This record gives sequence, structure tokens and C-alpha cells, in this order.
Amino acid sequence: MDNDTKMIDEILKHLDSELEHGAARMSVIFDDNAKEAKSVSHKCCNSYGRPATETVGLLDMYTDISAGASDRG
Repeated sequence: MDNDTKMIDEILKHLDSELEHGAARMSVIFDDNAKEAKSVSHKCCNSYGRPATETVGLLDMYTDISAGASDRG
């Protein structure tokens, strides 16, 4: 098995693991200049041009406003 095939298999295993933990959307970014062989970061996830955590927060806030009652506090 060549290195590219091994890398693709490893990525697919990781993505399957994320799906099992409830991830709905993921991105894979390759950094040809990375010093480490593999690095996983949840901070870099982007959705609609913003960090995913910010997008989820905005959608949650919008839902609260639209429903008329906040689910916070």
C-alpha cells in the first residue's frame, strides 16, 4: 500500500470517528509545509465563512429570537 492510500485510509477512519461523535460537517485541509505528520484541530472548522462555533452560536441565537424564548439561563 502506497503512502497516499495509507493517508486516505487514515483520514476516512478519522472522519468516521467524528461522525460517530455527532459531527455533521467536516473539512480536510492538507498542509504540505506542516512539521508534524498529523494534526487535528477543531478550531479551524469553518462554516459559511466563519468559525463553526461562531456559526452555531449565531444560529442558536437566531432560533431563540425566532421562538420568542431563550433556552439560556
